[in-house]
Amino acid sequence: MKYTIMQFRKDYPNDATCLDKLFQLRYGKLECCPKCAVVNPTFKRVSNRRSYQCRDCYYQLYPTAGTVFEKTTTPLTYWFYAMYLMTVTRNGVSAKELERVLGVTYKTSWRMAKMIRELMGRNKKTQLFGIVEADECYVGGSPGKNLGRTVPDRQPVFAMVERLGNVIAQKVDNSQKTTLLPIIQENIDKAATIMTDEFKSYVNLRDLGYIHKTIMHQLKRYVDGEISTNTVESFFSQLKRMISGTHIWVSKKHIQLYIDECVFRYNNRNVPEKMFEIMLNGVS
Repeated sequence: MKYTIMQFRKDYPNDATCLDKLFQLRYGKLECCPKCAVVNPTFKRVSNRRSYQCRDCYYQLYPTAGTVFEKTTTPLTYWFYAMYLMTVTRNGVSAKELERVLGVTYKTSWRMAKMIRELMGRNKKTQLFGIVEADECYVGGSPGKNLGRTVPDRQPVFAMVERLGNVIAQKVDNSQKTTLLPIIQENIDKAATIMTDEFKSYVNLRDLGYIHKTIMHQLKRYVDGEISTNTVESFFSQLKRMISGTHIWVSKKHIQLYIDECVFRYNNRNVPEKMFEIMLNGVS
């Protein structure tokens, strides 16, 4: 079941409702007041500020403190709507689009998008099992160029995808084996079977204790029984479409945030109706 714009507007019609949601996420299971220690305290929303006050001792809790919403003067409904847009899209939302939709400055929309991507990157997967495909690609650089390793301003990205499962992806300094193999050892279970192409950085995987199977792309072979890297390449295709189609160009400084955004959507692709809720849970 899809989470539609009508449902979103019904759930979050105003700032008070958004603040109630944040309070519930952060303090909904509070057993006693942090100050007066009364059991099962009752907190009432303060009308003129983003806080809730204990009815017994008047101690105040601020649900936005320590979150991406702290000190922002932008309405919470704007933040929630931006988060909603970034979960229902497949190719991302640019800061210019948020600027137009929300009616805020570009500086504000860019910061909002950056903070939301940070939320998306909080709950990263750390271990992959079973059959795992690994590959590297190059993104960014001058528009129109697609020359892989021969273009110096392109950012190398390394990804590992569990068949029918999750993906782990990150920017790397280079695609040498001294860079890639430690990442594989950290994130892929020793009992896993790793599928790669014939790139020389992967030749020592068997020496590390992995079952390693190779697909020979140089011979124009892309599937050989169960051996392929098509899953990880489909992830890269989505990442490249998001960057080149929506954002046109991104800097190396911030590229990991865009990778995390694409990873978040991929890892939650089977529960699109819960994607917005999953991101909200990351706030707390």
